[in-house]
Amino acid sequence: MKKYILLLVMAIAATMGNSYAQVILPTYSGDALRFSQINYGSTARFKAMGNAQIGVGGDISSLGGNPAGLGLFTKSEFTFTPEFNGTTIDAAYLNTRTTSDRAQINLNQIGAVFYMPTYKMRGQDTKKGLVSAVVGLGYSRNNDYGLEANFSGTNNQSSVYNMFDNDNAFTLGNKQSGNIVRSGSVSEFNIAGALNISNQFYIGANVGLVNLRLINDGSLYETGTVQNYSVNYYQNQETKGSGINGRLGVIFRPVPQFRIGANLQTPTWFTIDDRSSVSTDNNAIDAETYDFSYNLRTPLKGSLGASYVIGDRALISADIDFVDYSTLRFSSTNGDDIDVINENNNEVKLNFTSAMNYRFGAEVKITNMFSLRGGYGMNGSAYKDDDDYFATKFYTGGLGYRNSNYYIDLGYQRVETHSTFSPYLLQDFNEPVADAKNSKNNVYVTVGLKF
Repeated sequence: MKKYILLLVMAIAATMGNSYAQVILPTYSGDALRFSQINYGSTARFKAMGNAQIGVGGDISSLGGNPAGLGLFTKSEFTFTPEFNGTTIDAAYLNTRTTSDRAQINLNQIGAVFYMPTYKMRGQDTKKGLVSAVVGLGYSRNNDYGLEANFSGTNNQSSVYNMFDNDNAFTLGNKQSGNIVRSGSVSEFNIAGALNISNQFYIGANVGLVNLRLINDGSLYETGTVQNYSVNYYQNQETKGSGINGRLGVIFRPVPQFRIGANLQTPTWFTIDDRSSVSTDNNAIDAETYDFSYNLRTPLKGSLGASYVIGDRALISADIDFVDYSTLRFSSTNGDDIDVINENNNEVKLNFTSAMNYRFGAEVKITNMFSLRGGYGMNGSAYKDDDDYFATKFYTGGLGYRNSNYYIDLGYQRVETHSTFSPYLLQDFNEPVADAKNSKNNVYVTVGLKF
């Protein structure tokens, strides 16, 4: 029985996930994937443009995107961006559909950049050579894990008691109701700098200090219809970690209207502490807690982007990322748990593959002060033979107002993906699975001050 308890606590990371296929073997690899799928924390302007920013620049989002974009600043700026997140989970479980909603408010981004023009001797060409340097620092919230999912139905195939290796498990017509509440995020503090060379070539770099926190609380309530019984089964996971990464980027502007950018993001090197527990309200199993600490190296990410200005009234942009999730690697923090480390590294190689992310955006000046924006993006699935069922799609739009001293931007982002939830696991992995469609409706407001 101890074997099954350990398997269950290890599975909490996988079975209460979001946008991850849970039919694979239950290991920590599900969380490793979640922590590797990082979006760009950005201002409402770039959110509204589908976050297609690698070849644009001139926005504080470049702190955590392509740091070369800082080189296009011509003034110092301070910005902050609060966000509203509304999440809807539509889950199908045992031929029954259930919809759950959750809303919250967070700080998405805050930061400042400082513009420093290069001193030139009288008579020197101010547009040749090193024109300016820009440094910046700021916080961004790159991933949000908040959600609540409910699912219920009548199970004629298995019972939660089957998980306890109980030969007399009740398997006929039991009623099951599950609830999952999740919170947490991956956030990043960036320190970056960039150089503007001849108003044509921009180069930048940054260092990112990453913090992650994830809390999963899951419960299953089962009652018998033929036999008179009830049981509550609880799972809990709390994961905390910190890490570091870096970025090196360039933007080239051969003509004033056209820019092309490239960015290379190093892996994030995490140190992670995980605490998982299981229990029941009728002592069907002994309550147990399992602590596991490990190091995680996320994949390298390469990005290309381009933008084009049309008649000084419109901007179009496009990005592409390449990420190989099969290069995820676990390692031990203290030389222990080598079997668990090796098992999860094997799971990564067996189940994960490379993926491409795409982003497109547009901005049109309605007047000299007001702009209209829109965009689309897709993060490809990391799973082998998935055909992008677990891909994530982004639909975006927004408005902006700008003058010489300040600006206000409003951005809307709809995020759609799929996930699966399993309230318990069986030895043959034929446990019931809730198939869920996840929708997020996010609103961002950015206020920026120039000085």
